[in-house]
Amino acid sequence: MKQIIGVFLILITLGACSQERKRENEEKETILKEPKVDKRVELLSIVFRLANSHEYSQNLFPKYVESIGNHFGEFRSHELIKYVKDELLEDGIGFSSVMSMAIHITEPPNINPTTTPFPYKSLEEPWKEESAIKFLKLLSEFYSDADCETFFNKNKELYKTASNRFKKVYQNLDLEWYQNFYGAKPKGEFRIINGLGNGGANYGPKIFSKNGIEVIYAIMGTWSVDSLSIPTYEIDEYFPTLLHEFNHSFVNHLVEKYRSELQESGTIIFDKVKDEMNKQAYGNWKTMYDEALVRATVIKYMKDHSYDKRTIENEMNEQLSSSFLWTNELVKELDRYDNNRDRYPSFTSFMPEIVKFFNLTASKIDNETQKK
Repeated sequence: MKQIIGVFLILITLGACSQERKRENEEKETILKEPKVDKRVELLSIVFRLANSHEYSQNLFPKYVESIGNHFGEFRSHELIKYVKDELLEDGIGFSSVMSMAIHITEPPNINPTTTPFPYKSLEEPWKEESAIKFLKLLSEFYSDADCETFFNKNKELYKTASNRFKKVYQNLDLEWYQNFYGAKPKGEFRIINGLGNGGANYGPKIFSKNGIEVIYAIMGTWSVDSLSIPTYEIDEYFPTLLHEFNHSFVNHLVEKYRSELQESGTIIFDKVKDEMNKQAYGNWKTMYDEALVRATVIKYMKDHSYDKRTIENEMNEQLSSSFLWTNELVKELDRYDNNRDRYPSFTSFMPEIVKFFNLTASKIDNETQKK
């Protein structure tokens, strides 16, 4: 009888553990959905590749690039491609603004704005209402004329394989650390997209859903393939970018909430490093502060997960060389926050200290830039 009871208790325990794991997986899936290939992203990367946009012309996934050429080569003279070449590229549309448009439209073949009227205000510059309307009209025509649906259907299994291979990177993300560190769940939603045609470029566009929730995308490039020319995603190559992008789900809304308190220092600091920031497509102090906090928090994550000293030092040096000159001191502030959680139960409660930190940084930014 004792043996039967013991077995019964073990089964109950195993069942409870299984339910707990299931609950945790469901919670993670709610906050952080599994990676996938998005036809909108692929379509726009193909269009700008055909228009010879240099950032969308990388050949790091040769087999896929070849298939694009075979299917779409005869459409390089399509009216859409001419419009992109002659006007959009000349207007400065490229890089992340292309991916911003991708997430603002519905999935093909029915290409429309995600909401009506078109959410132009959240589109990245330099898109304008007139150019966006004309682009979408021509894009719909191109999708039909070039038989894009056949191309996507032919590559359906490739897309599935790529996203399945990326899961090991996605699963390595310690969601519990994020929620413990920030003291809250992310205010926005987070979507991971595998961009097979984007080469080594990664983008983090965002959009607001109909209910006002910020949806942040990590559009991850594909720059490594195996001997069979199938994408391979090694954790040490791809995880740092994913780690970075997920932080934006927790940080962006806090910087926005304290915009008025941060604006003066942000304006002063940005003016001193704007050339370096503009080269990285960070065109204003708000974006710079989003990035500053995210980059410092990546280092904090690494420290808390016992990354080796050299890796952490390399990450720090990369931020300093990117003109985030205050990163070392900002990481110390994050440590101070984490060591005083009785006083600061959430990162929101610590934001006034972040305001003070950047005020102090602004007062000595001249010295910092001279050191560089």
